Amino acid sequence: MVSVPFSENQLSARNRAMMQVIDLAVIGIFVFIILFALGALTGTFLPPIDPTKPDNPLLRQLWYPVYLLAIGISLPKLPQVFRMATFSPVIIVCVIYCGLSTLWSIDAAITFRRVIALVLTTYVGLAMAAWFDWRRLVQVIALAFFIAAVFTVALAVLDPSRGVMQDIHAGAWKGPFSEKNQLGGRMTVGFIACISAFALRPSRWWFWVPAAGLCFLLVLMSTSKTSLLISLLAICLYVFLKLYRTNPFTRIPLIFGLFSSVGLMTLLIMVFPDFMFGLIGKDPSITGRTDIWSMLGDAINKEFWTGYGFGVFWLDPYGPSYIIKEVLQWPVPTAHNGWIEIWLSAGIGIVILFALQCFLAIGFSLFTIKYGGRETYFVILTLVSYIGFSMSESEILQQNNISWIIFVAMCAKLFAAERSYRPLRQ
Repeated sequence: MVSVPFSENQLSARNRAMMQVIDLAVIGIFVFIILFALGALTGTFLPPIDPTKPDNPLLRQLWYPVYLLAIGISLPKLPQVFRMATFSPVIIVCVIYCGLSTLWSIDAAITFRRVIALVLTTYVGLAMAAWFDWRRLVQVIALAFFIAAVFTVALAVLDPSRGVMQDIHAGAWKGPFSEKNQLGGRMTVGFIACISAFALRPSRWWFWVPAAGLCFLLVLMSTSKTSLLISLLAICLYVFLKLYRTNPFTRIPLIFGLFSSVGLMTLLIMVFPDFMFGLIGKDPSITGRTDIWSMLGDAINKEFWTGYGFGVFWLDPYGPSYIIKEVLQWPVPTAHNGWIEIWLSAGIGIVILFALQCFLAIGFSLFTIKYGGRETYFVILTLVSYIGFSMSESEILQQNNISWIIFVAMCAKLFAAERSYRPLRQ
């Protein structure tokens, strides 16, 4: 039997089909990795994890195959991964600095282990930036968060004992996450990703607008005030960017209004703190966070320059945080402030380095407002939300953390200034 050779058109069609299959597989793998990093998969299919004990042995073991999967899928793009790292030198230096803290850590073995996890977490962000252009990166992130939102609704409706808080903050939704504030924070990021995906692909409004609406609804159901404020701020900034980029005549009034609003809010909070926090159902202590911060001031002063070593300050049972937990009478798991957390980990040096990273990111993001493409929405909103959440949660330079993965991916794409970053017609 004589074989008939494929025509050029047939070969081309077959190659395109093969590339589409590979493309879908890569997207599926990264969606899985994001869902795992979010905690949506483990929270849905595994027994509940105690939020006061962040070092869960089972969860730590499950991360190893996820890291291997990320490394394996990124091998074809290894030169691009190194390129992304080259364009993000401050992030790399921050990670190396955390690694150096092993030399003075109060528990070098744990610091070393957690630094390795931080390196791999950072690598996942760089791999995502290497694989996808801006449009696909945002859509992959948004899709993963939409799936997490669906998991949340399913768990809260079908198994309220797990998906809804029962004792403290009874009635607030938490879904597959450890508590309501984590759900609120995750869904805020999902909301930002979905409205950014809509900005990139307006023709798919029928999917991204309802997805954003679902994420925003879950922010409300979580009753997290910080998450709600950042979500509302994201909406305001989205409108601001839309008007600024599409109507040059409104730019001066918009800038004046933005700075006036920020100045007025700052003044009101300083002069009338009780009233302003009361408007959102908070007290000036920010639900006890200021009590934690005031006590951590003494701990910082003791190791001002070096910190205690990456990821070991909250070690149990008799680590340096013991006195704080005893005085406050609850097992405080983190500093509830990213800047204080990294100061405790590696001293003032890491704080200065990460402040430099934020300064550079803000500078580049402001440049994108006028000269960037539609990825500007994702860049600005992600940066604002990340810095905002870092004031009340320990989200900076954290291993196995989805917020750090997204921040690294966003900064890597931003600093690399790839083709898709150039001006586009709006």
